[in-house]
Amino acid sequence: MMAHLDDILAEWVLETLEPSAREAAARHLAECSRCRADVERLSRVRDALPAWVSPVEPPASVLRGLMERMEGPGRFERFADRVAAFFDVSREHAVRVLESLGDASRWMPGPVEGSELFPVEPGPAREGMMAAVLRLHPGVPYPRHTHLGRELNLVLEGGLREDSGHEVWPGEELAKTEGSAHGFAALDGPACLCAVLLEGGTEFEEALASPP
Repeated sequence: MMAHLDDILAEWVLETLEPSAREAAARHLAECSRCRADVERLSRVRDALPAWVSPVEPPASVLRGLMERMEGPGRFERFADRVAAFFDVSREHAVRVLESLGDASRWMPGPVEGSELFPVEPGPAREGMMAAVLRLHPGVPYPRHTHLGRELNLVLEGGLREDSGHEVWPGEELAKTEGSAHGFAALDGPACLCAVLLEGGTEFEEALASPP
C-alpha cells in the first residue's frame, strides 16, 4: 500500500490529480482512516473559502510566480533537504542540481530508450557510487535486472511501478539490496524523475538496445 497522501491531499481535494494517481489515491483512501479524515477536513475548508474571500484578480506577476513554483524548476525546492542528504551534498548544491534539471543540455541518453540521465557529483559518504537523476518517460519500462550492490532511489516527480505491483510516488524512497532483482515502469502522467545512487552496477536479464 502506498504511504499516506500528505503530499497530494490538496490535489485530491481540488480534483487536479492525473487519472492514474487519483485511482491509486482512491484505493489508499478506502483503507486509510487517517487520510480520509484529512480529506474531510480539507474539503470543509475548500467549501467554505468562497464565503470568506471576495474574488480578486491576482496580478500577472503573482500568476507567473505561482506557475513557476508549480511547473518550473522551483517545484522541486521542497525536496532540497532530502536530496542534499541523499547525495551527501550541501543544501545549496542540492538546490543548484534541482534548478538545473530544466536545462536540456545537462541530460544524457539513459540506458534504455525513453530514458535520460542527469549526472550528479556526490559527497564523500557516497564515494564510489554512481549518482544521477533518472528521467523515465510515461509508460516506458525499465527491464528486469539484478543488483550487484545497493541501489537507492528517491522519486521527485511522477511515479513508478515495480513488476511486483509496488508503486513509488514523489517523496518516497525505494532501496534495493545486493542480489535483489526487479523491473519497473514509469506511471502515466508526468515523466518519472528519480534520484538514484548505485554501487556495483546491474546485470540485465536481456541485452539492452543502444539508446539513440
